[in-house]
Amino acid sequence: MSSPSRANPRFSSLGEGNHDGVPAHVAAVCGLLAPLTYGAALLFGGLLQRDAFSNANDSISDLGADTAGSPWLYNRLGTNLTGILIVVFALALWRALSPDVLGRVGAGMLVLQGITLFLEGFFPLDCQGIDAGCENTSWQSEGHRWVSRFTVAGLLLAPIVLAFAFRRIPRWRDTWLLTLVSVPLGIATSVIFSAIGEGAATRAGAVVWFVWLGFLALRLPQKSRQAHLAAQPA
Repeated sequence: MSSPSRANPRFSSLGEGNHDGVPAHVAAVCGLLAPLTYGAALLFGGLLQRDAFSNANDSISDLGADTAGSPWLYNRLGTNLTGILIVVFALALWRALSPDVLGRVGAGMLVLQGITLFLEGFFPLDCQGIDAGCENTSWQSEGHRWVSRFTVAGLLLAPIVLAFAFRRIPRWRDTWLLTLVSVPLGIATSVIFSAIGEGAATRAGAVVWFVWLGFLALRLPQKSRQAHLAAQPA
């Protein structure tokens, strides 16, 4: 019989993989898919609304309202699935930035961002703004407003905290400035598109945020590989 110290390396690597969690390349795929699922929900959800609906003027949340055309597209694809993808990616980022405390806080905020987006799909509005007499006074509409507030807060705060965390970690330092710039860039983009309408402004700002998320997803496998090589004995 072989001794425990000479265990089959294939089984050892499997055990290490389970201990380490989701591999970086799998998490990166999730991070890259999130912008696609959210963008598809905005695009196709907007196309399936009534003629009176305006993507330039009406709220993104209206796509998932009970009176919307095919609300499942936004609620299941744009919030539930996208939220899960963000959480998976953020958990891998949390592991990659450990043990840095600020890095863990920033990645944790990104986890919460995914959770709040996921929950948003279970609290749809009662009606769309184009509906006559629409008031959205039910408990689910109130829940939607509260969840949306946390989602918006995460859009602004998570990149800021992560930017300063990246600045502290040598292998991530080349990512901090672009991460920090993504916040004023998103605000500026929203301001520019507000000339078209309020709906266009929020959609443009969301697109910038998801582009930044995809940028981080591309970086994750590279940075994880660098950390792995640095940890190897000389």
